[in-house]
Amino acid sequence: MFARILILFICFLLQIAVRDNILLFGFAPDFIILGLVLTVKKNDILDGVLLGAGCGLLYDLMAYSYFGFGIFTLTLTGFLTAFFKKHVFTDNIFSKMLIALLVSLINGIISLLVIDYFYTPVNLTMELIRSVLPAAVYTAVILFIPLLVPYFFSGKLKKVFG
Repeated sequence: MFARILILFICFLLQIAVRDNILLFGFAPDFIILGLVLTVKKNDILDGVLLGAGCGLLYDLMAYSYFGFGIFTLTLTGFLTAFFKKHVFTDNIFSKMLIALLVSLINGIISLLVIDYFYTPVNLTMELIRSVLPAAVYTAVILFIPLLVPYFFSGKLKKVFG
């Protein structure tokens, strides 16, 4: 448990400190989603909800100006990560990347819906294609690096593809 919390804390620090320095065409990966995909256990949905809520609380305390939005979105993200790991996908690198892609897309869609409903009207389709989709793809691609490292050093690269 300590190792998983340490990984999430490192991802949180990357989100706060490094995210703006690794922009690719103006898009940055979501390191907290990466941390949740890496640390949430396969058969424990409550674990995903608690880790997501903890990350959301920490993120709200440090970054958001509207308290509660980060808790809501990251709790939902933790739940969806655990749900997808338990019911939908097998346990390999590409399925984890697909989980990161789907969870990032859902997180971005919820954020857009909240912005559209409570703050300012936005063109949801345009913003989804222009900002949410590239950031979700970038998050999934960045996830490939920490997932590949253990397979590379253990000599089990054949297991990467299935």
